[in-house]
Amino acid sequence: KDNDGQNALMSAAASGVAAAVRTVLAAGWCELEATDAAGGTAFLAACFRGDVECMELLAEAGCNTATKDNSRLNALMCAAASGKAAAVRTVLAAGWCELGATNTAGGTAFSAACLRGDVECMELLAVAGCNTAAKNNHGINALMFAAASGKAAAVRAALAAGWCDLEARSDNGS
Repeated sequence: KDNDGQNALMSAAASGVAAAVRTVLAAGWCELEATDAAGGTAFLAACFRGDVECMELLAEAGCNTATKDNSRLNALMCAAASGKAAAVRTVLAAGWCELGATNTAGGTAFSAACLRGDVECMELLAVAGCNTAAKNNHGINALMFAAASGKAAAVRAALAAGWCDLEARSDNGS
């Protein structure tokens, strides 16, 4: 492991190179469920990268697909943060984790997609049943996250869908 606790499998998964993941898995060089200093796993790294092939390889190898890191980020939140709709679709279709889960800041997969500003991911999660009106622990809603993404299309999508209160304010009044 490196100084952050990452092993070769985590690095391979984070690279998004399926051949590297296959090589490490076949050689048995690393513990499948090892965690780094943040509690992340190879599976979560693949989800955060949004690489479907690596995600599926690790799931097939027996990785815990319902795992969460120290901040309670799950596979769906990581896939949503990647901004890759195929990754979000894969996690949703496989049912790898709880749709309405929140991290320690009260964020959800939907809020992660809004912050990324990826309209396709936002719509996939909304259709799947995510709570589009949820606020995090600081009172920040989907529209505020979409605005923070700097992507006008994300703001337009949130407004058009009516995903949250237009006049809402976060805890600091913004």
